[in-house]
Amino acid sequence: MFWGTRLAQGEGFPVCHSNHLLPATTDEFRSVDLIVCIDACFTQKRSKNPWGAEGHDPPNPTSSVFIPSETVTQMEVHIERCRSKGKECGQRVLHPSEDEDRVEEGMRVPASVLDGCGESFVAADEKREKASTHFFADTGLMALLCWHDHVLWLVNMTSAGEKQHYALALIQQLMQHIPDDMRVGLLYDIGCQLERSWRKFKFFANSILSRFHFAILVFHAYGHQWPCQVVYHPWKWQGFGLSDGEGCERLWSALKPLIGPLRVSGYHQRLFVLDLQVRHLNAKSCLGYGNWLT
Repeated sequence: MFWGTRLAQGEGFPVCHSNHLLPATTDEFRSVDLIVCIDACFTQKRSKNPWGAEGHDPPNPTSSVFIPSETVTQMEVHIERCRSKGKECGQRVLHPSEDEDRVEEGMRVPASVLDGCGESFVAADEKREKASTHFFADTGLMALLCWHDHVLWLVNMTSAGEKQHYALALIQQLMQHIPDDMRVGLLYDIGCQLERSWRKFKFFANSILSRFHFAILVFHAYGHQWPCQVVYHPWKWQGFGLSDGEGCERLWSALKPLIGPLRVSGYHQRLFVLDLQVRHLNAKSCLGYGNWLT
C-alpha cells in the first residue's frame, strides 16, 4: 500500500513502498527510496461555453486523484510571495554576458548552461501561451506518477502556460504522504529549471530540498545543453536504474480517446470521467504486475 492517508484508504500502488523497508545507508550517493515523474499535457482541454454561460454542472461526491483547486491556488500565491521576497533580497540569475559565468549555489552545472536549457524548452517559459484562456476554461492536465506508471495525483490546469506552481503543488501533496526521511528521485522534462528556481526562491525548507534528486526525462534530454544531459540524465545517476520518466507520456496516450468528448463536457463531468479512467488504468496496472510476478 501507499503511505499516510492513502494507506488508510487502501489506495496507492503496493510495489512502491518496498524500497523504504530496506536498511538505510549513510552513503552520500545512496539509492533514492521513491522515483516519481511529472509532466503536463495541453491536449486535455475543456472549451469555454460559447454562449458565455457561467456556473458548473453538479459535482460528483466521490474521492478523486485531482488535487483541489483551492490547494493549487494557495500554492500559486505562495510561489509568487517567495519570488517577490527573493527579488527584494537582490537574488538574481547570472547572465554570462554581464557577469563571470559560475556555478550557482547548490547547482551542478554553470549558469550559462541552465540559461541555454531554459531558452530551448517551451515548458520552461511560463509566459509561453500553449492553450488560449480566451477559448478554453481548462487548459490541460499535469500528473505525478510513480516509477510503475501508477497515477498518484493530477492537477487541472487553467493557465495558458506551464506554471511551476502546478508541479510544486504535486510535490507538496507527495511530501504530505511519505515519511520525513524518504528520499525522492524526481523526473521532469525541465528538472534542472525546477531545481534552480527552488534553490533560488526557497519554495520549501532546505530539509525538504535535500531529500530530492532532480533528473530529466530520457526522451527530453536531447533538448538540454550537453553538460546538463550528462549531469541530469537519470541513467547516469545511481538509484534511478533504467527509469525513463516517460510514464506521463504513456498516460496521455491512454487518455487520448477522451480528448474529443471532454472538450465540450461540464467542469465536474470532465474531472469525474478522467478520474474513472485513471482508476481503471491503475487497477489494470496492478493486475499486470501480478501476472508479471507469477
